[in-house]
Amino acid sequence: MRLKNVFLPPRLSACILTCLMLFLGCGTNDEDSPIPYVSVNITINPSSIEYGNLNVPGNMALLKGGYRGIIVYHYMQDEYLAFERTCTFDPDNSCAKLKVDLSTLLAKDTCCGSQFLLIDGTPLEGSKALRPLKQYRTAYDPAYGLLHIYN
Repeated sequence: MRLKNVFLPPRLSACILTCLMLFLGCGTNDEDSPIPYVSVNITINPSSIEYGNLNVPGNMALLKGGYRGIIVYHYMQDEYLAFERTCTFDPDNSCAKLKVDLSTLLAKDTCCGSQFLLIDGTPLEGSKALRPLKQYRTAYDPAYGLLHIYN
């Protein structure tokens, strides 16, 4: 039996690629995180007025969800990063909610003083936190202009 060459239409190929990205997307392993697991499954339109200028690279938005909120950062053209808004040093402390300084691309815990880079979630040298921020998976669909944030 001989198999014929199979040609997939471009839309079907794009659909298959998007599905693979959803299943193989990056994110941290919840077993290694000190942050309690909370199911996250959010879809937003980054260019809507509700999220300010999130459609412009270098900007961010704060969302409800996750353990204490989610920081969404527009990294590059169609790349978005989503981090838990809870410090990894002492996540059970009620004041361990990060504040964001977009001018320096840092998220800071005002309780312990730990600071994290928004471009990858790593703690800065001198922070009490040694683990990076918990990261959620993201998938952006440019055809519909929608961003899916999930774990």
